[in-house]
Amino acid sequence: MVNVKQLLAQKLFGVHSVPSRTQAELQRVYTGLGAEFGQTITDVNITFALKREPVANRIVFAVAHDVFDNWFEVEPLEEGVDKEKFNESVQKVLLLLNAKEVLTQAAVFERAYGWSIIVIGYQDKAPTLKAPVESLPKME
Repeated sequence: MVNVKQLLAQKLFGVHSVPSRTQAELQRVYTGLGAEFGQTITDVNITFALKREPVANRIVFAVAHDVFDNWFEVEPLEEGVDKEKFNESVQKVLLLLNAKEVLTQAAVFERAYGWSIIVIGYQDKAPTLKAPVESLPKME
């Protein structure tokens, strides 16, 4: 049989759950926007907030882009190496790998979802995986 009192509370007040005896929990209230109050926030809720909320957008996208807008320089660890030539050679490789865009995107994912991963793949002419890397015709 339907509990009219419980059904009425759900419809009128948005009350959808009762705290259990084993844990303290905030009462869940349906707001009509995204997740219910006290409910676990999913990736869908986060994406919704990033698209809709200016503050969330700024915290995630603006900060991630600001981190890499000024880029960086690399210095060698050894003494006697020309710093400018070393930095120039590293920057050329980073440019070929599209590192600025990749690192910015990784920072966006890390700030939005709490984790990020960067994978570098390459194709070489070595006959097996145990063999040393031979000329790299393609790197992604």
